[in-house]
Amino acid sequence: MGFVVSGFALAILVVGAMGVASPAALTSFVRRWQTASGIWAAAGFRIAFGVAAWTAAPASRTPGVLQVLGVVSIVSGIALPLLGLSRFVAILSWWERRSVRFKRVWAGVACAFGGFLLWSVIV
Repeated sequence: MGFVVSGFALAILVVGAMGVASPAALTSFVRRWQTASGIWAAAGFRIAFGVAAWTAAPASRTPGVLQVLGVVSIVSGIALPLLGLSRFVAILSWWERRSVRFKRVWAGVACAFGGFLLWSVIV
């Protein structure tokens, strides 16, 4: 399962790097998920990541952290479809109104998070 978590970690790192380089490109990427099927796919990805993180936790460098991340990810994956498309669109609109600096900082946090996940599972 560490291999699966590594794949998710690389994806998070790449998307974060895209946001640091071009916040507009990140927003455009996220806008592609603005459909009912996109919400369900995102929920599925979160649940899959959560299960993978939970399963990979015992063999990782940070088992407690990965278990907590796994639970949080599964819960957020279940909650995402309940959030609804209109609320997702409202959150994305709020995000678009933030400054470029704000967007880049959060994209940098995503890069750091992806790097942390890679470090955790590559033993």
